[in-house]
Order: sequence, then C-alpha cells, then structure tokens
Amino acid sequence: EAHGGFVRIARTLAVGNRSLVPILLSMFVLACAPATRAVATVAAPSTRVVALNNGPNRVDLLGDGTSSEVFVSWPGNFNAHGFHTAAFYVFAHSDVAEAGNVWQIVPFMGGPHDIDSGRELYATYQGADCALADIRLLHREHATAQVILATRDFGQSYADSATVRFDYYELTRNPDGVFGRPPFYFHYFRTVHASRLYCDVNQAFAHELGLGTHGLAHEDDEP
Repeated sequence: EAHGGFVRIARTLAVGNRSLVPILLSMFVLACAPATRAVATVAAPSTRVVALNNGPNRVDLLGDGTSSEVFVSWPGNFNAHGFHTAAFYVFAHSDVAEAGNVWQIVPFMGGPHDIDSGRELYATYQGADCALADIRLLHREHATAQVILATRDFGQSYADSATVRFDYYELTRNPDGVFGRPPFYFHYFRTVHASRLYCDVNQAFAHELGLGTHGLAHEDDEP
C-alpha cells in the first residue's frame, strides 16, 4: 500500500512537469530497496606459537595475566634416544582451604595416551633421524592456551615415514570443583590426521598446520 501511495503522489507531481520523472523514479527505487542490517563481527583470539626452551618458560597460559610457566628438561641417556619433557604450571588459589595461592601442575586429560587421572608430564620421542612425538603450545590473547601433540606411528624403524596424528587440547578450568578433576587441566577435544606420511613430526607440523619446525625435539634445542 505504501508503494501504491507513492506512485499516485508521483503521478500527480509529474503531471505537466516531465523533468521530475527521473528524480521521482530514483526515489521510488530507494523506497523499494530492502533495508540492510549491520552485522557485528567478533575477531578470533590472536594466536601465536610459543617457543619452549630448556628450563623455565614464563607463559600466560590462562590468557588473563595469571602467573604460569612451562618447565622443559632433558633426561639424557648417552644414546640417540634422549628426549625432552615439559610440565605446565599455574600459580593460583589452591583447592585446599586457607592454603592461598600455590603452584599447580596442569595435566593432560581425556586424550588417547592419557591415563584416567591425567598425564602430568609430556615427553617427546625421537631417534637419531627423526622426532616421532613433539608438541606445540599456542598462546591465545584473552583466552586459555591450546596444545597440539603430534605422534607418528613407529612403522618399520625410527627413520621410516608413517602416519602422523595431531591431538588437540585446550586449557580448561574446573570452577565447580568436580570430584577427580584438578582446578586446571588440558582437555582433549579432537584428533586430526596428516594428509601424507612423515618421518619427523616437526615437518608434519610445518607442512600440515603451518606451525614451523621448531619444537622441543628440534635439533637446535638439544643441549
């Protein structure tokens, strides 16, 4: 009805004055055009790979400035199969009453290689030629950290090329004090398989996920 009324008014105004016709037509087109709605977009958290080196590494694991760190060590064994370990800690209020803030370990839970009570220490797995297991820590601005664990099937030998899987974890809080769960833990949420076979999982990290070759088992990290 509104459009019909507009047409009647336009005809009346245009009588005896054809110069108004183009202007009135333009006004009619604008009046008939559907209204557009601005859609607010929320930017995804800024993500970067955190380089982890031997010793303590200060990292904002919770994304809110809470003191936290990753401690990396090297249990040498005088052969080609030494490995790196990484343990994650958050300095926060204890679940024990009146204990105040304490350093709390952040275990991995729910993944294919995790025990029911959680895996408190991550260890790489490697030979002289290739790394068969390594890690990437992803810092996310204003969000909790994510960790990706890459694991290669052994195949025929340490130097073989075989299937690589990426297991994804996200640092999760336990605000309700669910029994058997720590206050902070890495929650497993998905697995992705590499598109082809690899000898070294750090090459898989670089080519499949674009996360570079710098991991705990990278040759530049070894003592």
